Amino acid sequence: MLINNESYIVLKLSTGEQLMGILEQEDATHIQILDPMIIRTIPVLSEGREHVTAHPYCQFTGDNVFDIEKRNVIFIKPLLATMIPHYLRIVKEHEKSPALQTQKRAEDLDWGDGDEAIRRIQMLENVTGISVEEKEESEGWFIEGNDTKH
Repeated sequence: MLINNESYIVLKLSTGEQLMGILEQEDATHIQILDPMIIRTIPVLSEGREHVTAHPYCQFTGDNVFDIEKRNVIFIKPLLATMIPHYLRIVKEHEKSPALQTQKRAEDLDWGDGDEAIRRIQMLENVTGISVEEKEESEGWFIEGNDTKH
């Protein structure tokens, strides 16, 4: 089942991690994957089965395209057609993650005519007890060392 001619794949890395995603591009040395999800299995010993979870491959970035060197890939296989709707649902759920929704780039912030920026700087000065002028005038911090010899 291909949606918009996309190639849904599952791959295993030399680290043992299994990913599912959309194969964007491939050349002689690299593959490019869109929205890779890492698949983890957690054994449930009391029930004698495994629990399968899927999360974004790297949760600490808003970027959803990854280039992976082929030398780190053990295999690439097509994702089962029955798994594609589940994969798409997981991707959509993680796109709505509060961490991604609150992530803004500096150029996306609206400071208005500058009064808002000044107000926020004053708030930070009140919290830290250091004014911007004091910080700019100081030569820095001096931290006394010890007599360690290398």
